[in-house]
Amino acid sequence: MRKFLSPVLIALFVCAGSVRAADVVHLLKQDNFYSFLRDSREKDPDHVFTWENGMLHISGQHYGYVATKQTNFTNYKLVAEFKWGEKTWPPRVDNARDSGILVHFVGRDQVWPKSIEAQMIEGGTGDILVVSGAYLTVDGVRKGPAIARFDRPGRNPWQDAKGFRGPHEIEKPHGQWNKMEITCSNDLISITVNGHPTLTGTNASPTMGKIVLQSEGAEVFFRRLDLYPQ
Repeated sequence: MRKFLSPVLIALFVCAGSVRAADVVHLLKQDNFYSFLRDSREKDPDHVFTWENGMLHISGQHYGYVATKQTNFTNYKLVAEFKWGEKTWPPRVDNARDSGILVHFVGRDQVWPKSIEAQMIEGGTGDILVVSGAYLTVDGVRKGPAIARFDRPGRNPWQDAKGFRGPHEIEKPHGQWNKMEITCSNDLISITVNGHPTLTGTNASPTMGKIVLQSEGAEVFFRRLDLYPQ
């Protein structure tokens, strides 16, 4: 026998779906960010960061970033979609294309600020770095306060060479869109790249802060940056 939902139940499901949709924060809007290059905030004469049709283009020409104006992001899943462009710049003209998403950025603007980085680099996307005073523990190993890296499984052997693809590559071929998910839950941080879990860290410090998209010598595009509160 075919069963039908009552109008009341249909209304409840519709409302529940509306609530979940409303929970998503579409961060990839220029008004949500400020830029920082070298020692200058909101000065970008070479147009390193350009926004058009809901997409962010980062030329990579100068080291720096765009950071959220909101300072207290905590307990969320961040879903980003990015792809590499063609252009690379000194001092990384011939090196692996490099960028990253920094979470839990606190303190002053600098290259690079106190934060925990979900690494984006050819052959090593999905690594985690602790930066400028941050701490994290992965598989019982604690790193910080100096800048340090946790390599994702299957990453090595690795070469810092433009266009490098590893033997167990999880990035899509150059020019295709990649999906990175970063889950921040209290003092836990975990990363998934194109459906492949890479690393999970615990005892993170700090545990909240701004979200940052880097410019680090390579052209990169972002078409999605959605935050789902947890």
